[in-house]
Amino acid sequence: MSISISDLEPKALWSIFDRVTSIPRPSGHEQKIAKFIMDFAKAHQKSCTMDETGNVIIEVESNNGKNAPLVILQGHMDMVPVVESGYSHDFLNDPIDTYIDNNKVKAHHTTLGADNGIAIAMMLALISEPSYKHGPLRLIFTVEEETSMKGASLLDKKYLQGDYLINLDSEDNGYVFASCAGSCDINIGFGYDTVKTENTRSLEISLDGFNGGHSGADIHLGRANAIKVLATMLNDLAEDYDFFIESIDGGFVRNSIPTKAKVTLAVDECEFDAFKDAAVKCFNEVYEIFSTTDPKATCTLKDTDTVNSLAYAQTLDLIHLLVALPDGIERMSPVYEGIVETSINLGVVKTLDNAIEISLLPRSLSGRALEKETAKVLALCDLTDSVEVSVSNLHEAWESASHTHLIEVLDKCYKEITGCNFKITALHAGVECAQFAKANKELQLISIGPTIEHPHSIDECLDIEGTNQIFSTVCRALAIL
Repeated sequence: MSISISDLEPKALWSIFDRVTSIPRPSGHEQKIAKFIMDFAKAHQKSCTMDETGNVIIEVESNNGKNAPLVILQGHMDMVPVVESGYSHDFLNDPIDTYIDNNKVKAHHTTLGADNGIAIAMMLALISEPSYKHGPLRLIFTVEEETSMKGASLLDKKYLQGDYLINLDSEDNGYVFASCAGSCDINIGFGYDTVKTENTRSLEISLDGFNGGHSGADIHLGRANAIKVLATMLNDLAEDYDFFIESIDGGFVRNSIPTKAKVTLAVDECEFDAFKDAAVKCFNEVYEIFSTTDPKATCTLKDTDTVNSLAYAQTLDLIHLLVALPDGIERMSPVYEGIVETSINLGVVKTLDNAIEISLLPRSLSGRALEKETAKVLALCDLTDSVEVSVSNLHEAWESASHTHLIEVLDKCYKEITGCNFKITALHAGVECAQFAKANKELQLISIGPTIEHPHSIDECLDIEGTNQIFSTVCRALAIL
């Protein structure tokens, strides 16, 4: 007999998480989950506010009778919406279809949203049970972390006036993160004029089934980027065949490694069959490189209707640009063993009426290295005609002291529960601590969380035992701080 999430212990935590997964909440559409949080706070007689940005803040009085310092707990309300190819899911209306497998919570055919729904559940569970003792708390639920960090960036500094802040958005049980990567959005617009080709037939090449993953947490796994694989194939084909790109699309969001990509080409009708054979051969040759990391990747060819296309020269320029754009690990950290310092993800390619949009996300633990990685892309774009490029949403790297009273208390509690000490390290992803540290330089802050495997992908799963360990650690620490 299978069990549901709400049957797990402690019920105060898992029943709330079960409810959270039923509420649609992609970035920019957090209204439903915000209402749920506010209704929950009011039902438990807690003071609750929504700011102009859409962040929700709950003030919780002390229940342990001590004159304790204020502790801020924080997580974000939004999630990354990714669905498996061949399945439909309306992330604005449909609940996530969850199940339990091998002591992990998973989702059928979509991202699970444990990033960061489990933080919502942990914070609300604390105010649902009087047995969880704590001093004064402030619970902060932010919007649009996955896309722009808007919620954290625009949060009024008054809400960050406290002694300690625990961010619940990291994804490795057993680790305390005192540093995270900075990032920015690089947006490339490749302008084009359309031409009508003659004596051609149209072919759609679709790549699918790549494993993808979080562009920070999974970038070190060496998984293939479907957009880059497609660009490599087109570059190889261009050596022997003339063709025209009609459209090209791939990826979902810039902070997720693309799992699919497709292109529609106008090909000389006399070479059409030979071109199709060559395309399959190109895919098989490239597949040898990533067959271990992405064994389920596929290439499908389909005849399609002919439409206007890019000019031949622009077709080649676009292919060369996509091939040349950096992607993956740039440098490992010389400070934190086994941690990526600098990387970049080519996340999205989208064909619009008059331009092709290309979205990249560089990350680095070093502000200077982030500048250099961004400058590399800008310099490359300067070599290509019809390209406009912009940089936005700059988020600085964050680094806090690795030995503080907050870390000492959390480590003590974690060892009492698990028998192990926390490992203090850096995170090659962005958490909102960077914004909070700027707003209050005296704030002791860290990031912790349960193990979430493959966030931002359809393979996302949440470790049940680890979640309980982190939740118990936080509860025990709040009673001591």
